[in-house]
Amino acid sequence: MNEIFSNLMHPLPNAVMTVIMGILCLYWIVTFLFGIGFEDIDLGFELDVEVPDVDVDMDADVALDADGDIDTADPEGKESTGAFMKFLQFMNIGRVPFMLVLSTFKFFIWVGSLITTQFINVASWGLISIFILLPLAVLAVFFTRFATNPMARFFEKIGYHGEQEVDFLGRSGRMLSTIRENKTGYAEVVINKNPYKLYVRSIDGK
Repeated sequence: MNEIFSNLMHPLPNAVMTVIMGILCLYWIVTFLFGIGFEDIDLGFELDVEVPDVDVDMDADVALDADGDIDTADPEGKESTGAFMKFLQFMNIGRVPFMLVLSTFKFFIWVGSLITTQFINVASWGLISIFILLPLAVLAVFFTRFATNPMARFFEKIGYHGEQEVDFLGRSGRMLSTIRENKTGYAEVVINKNPYKLYVRSIDGK
């Protein structure tokens, strides 16, 4: 037992990753016991906006999902796919919950550190031994990609992103409030037995 603990906490790269994995384990325990997860904390990934009761002209170029998310594009109509976004897509972030991807990524770095330090005497390197985690992180990216591919297919089947985008153009529904002139009201449209509430306004003012 003492040898196992020594390997987990020595040398420095193992100690750093063991502490990080301990924090992640504590996170998952809290999540399972109390249902409080990283996704419950607003970090700017999603923005819930309360729409006031004002006159709003809805442009046809805006795609409104059933859960209220809005898909936007750049002025030229092309999606922004920079290097960072491509990296996130490669890591299956978005298809798989962020904390699950992060935990898998850290796990591979941790395992890689434990294995590497058994063959390379990085303890003699001192503080710079921490830099051995950098190449391990690069390898962990690819291992995480392959490990999360089955997770991505699983979350896709269970509807992780909610319902698919619905085209409301040309559909009929019932009014939930009165409208006149430029006043915005509410209407309900039922599609595949699922009710959707929309902001509506009269075309001719009636």
